[in-house]
Amino acid sequence: MNKHVERAKQLRDTASQSNNCAQTIMRAYAEEMGLTEEQAAAIGCNFGGGMKCGGTCGAITGALMVLGTKGVISPAAVGEFRRRMAQKHNGMTDCAELLKANAQQGGNKKTHCDNMIYEAIELLDEMTK
Repeated sequence: MNKHVERAKQLRDTASQSNNCAQTIMRAYAEEMGLTEEQAAAIGCNFGGGMKCGGTCGAITGALMVLGTKGVISPAAVGEFRRRMAQKHNGMTDCAELLKANAQQGGNKKTHCDNMIYEAIELLDEMTK
């Protein structure tokens, strides 16, 4: 299994600690970014819940921050990441829309968010190989 996905699963399954989508991704890559997990979580804290206002999904924004630290900064690459994530979700990238669509299908919020995190990590790792 992907080591970043495995770390994200550990973080999401730890009842004693709450991590939003962006924080989970940031923490999974903290060491590679030269940060402590606490620093990574602090950077990602305001990006969960679509920047706390239903905007762009925290899994996407967290992954974009990691891509930046890995030198992936071109508008084309960032656009490709967003497009590929949107393609998996009927063109949606905003947290509020994604959660609404998930709820309409009877989905569980945590499961949905966990899957968004894992998808973002897998795409991030693919793009930075």
